[in-house]
Amino acid sequence: MDTHLMIGIAVMMGLIGIAASRDLLRMRRAQLQPVALRSRPFRDNTAARR
Repeated sequence: MDTHLMIGIAVMMGLIGIAASRDLLRMRRAQLQPVALRSRPFRDNTAARR
């Protein structure tokens, strides 16, 4: 094959890989958003069970 064609194909594959990895990282960051949770005080119910 022609050297220029092979280099062009490699560059295009690299650009596609970079675009795909950026998209995956963006989706992963969107899933890692913190969520507010309500917390209740801890109660020791072992004495009530007896």
